[in-house]
Amino acid sequence: MSTKRILVTEDDPSIRKLVATILRRARYDVDTAVNGHDAIEKAKQTEYDVIVLDLMMPLMSGVEVLDRLPVRTPKPRFVVIMSAAPLDNIAQAAGTNVFATLHKPSAIEEIVATVGACIAAA
Repeated sequence: MSTKRILVTEDDPSIRKLVATILRRARYDVDTAVNGHDAIEKAKQTEYDVIVLDLMMPLMSGVEVLDRLPVRTPKPRFVVIMSAAPLDNIAQAAGTNVFATLHKPSAIEEIVATVGACIAAA
């Protein structure tokens, strides 16, 4: 079985690095994006099994990314991470292409288990 590809999109550098490191240690092939625009460009070039997406980012919110992301897979799968997102943003993010939502901070085991479950559900 091939290594699964994950894109971690997070504007906070320390959280982005931490989540990427956690997923690499779980033996995933991980790319990172610093914002929504970067995520969209990377998804145009690479097919990802899961996209971990921060909901609250400057320039382009996670909700906007969900609406605009031209994912190369027929059924994109997202794990949305959020801290203090407004309720309407959370409701918008709970669409059919979002597998799960995680709150910051999340335990290492929860992040790995959620991404693994997302891949298994495909």
